[in-house]
Amino acid sequence: MHRRTLLALSAIYAILVGLTVWGLFQARFWVVATYDTPQETENWNELREALHQKKKAEDPSEPSPPKRSAEPPIKILFSENFLTVVTWAIVFLSILYWSVGVMAAGAIRTSNQFPASPPDDAPH
Repeated sequence: MHRRTLLALSAIYAILVGLTVWGLFQARFWVVATYDTPQETENWNELREALHQKKKAEDPSEPSPPKRSAEPPIKILFSENFLTVVTWAIVFLSILYWSVGVMAAGAIRTSNQFPASPPDDAPH
């Protein structure tokens, strides 16, 4: 791979990783602003209780289902597991980007012209 191609791919990759991490931080700020309020906590608890009562009413003979988390799952994902989310986002981005980037660079560099005559060792 040419040096210029590799430098261009690396620069685009760095920009994409930066945009991905920035986007995840923006999503985290939005989740905190949206779900870290007393009103949203109360709404989540009401929903949790309603789901619990509905499940209990559907089949009273079944043992009581376990209560759901005291916090919304998206809040837990973006607070306690944020580093994992960022890590896996970068891993998947890297795998997809470099596999497609190497294939595209190889396709661009590969000659699409066939030789005018077959090579000497070709079967006749």
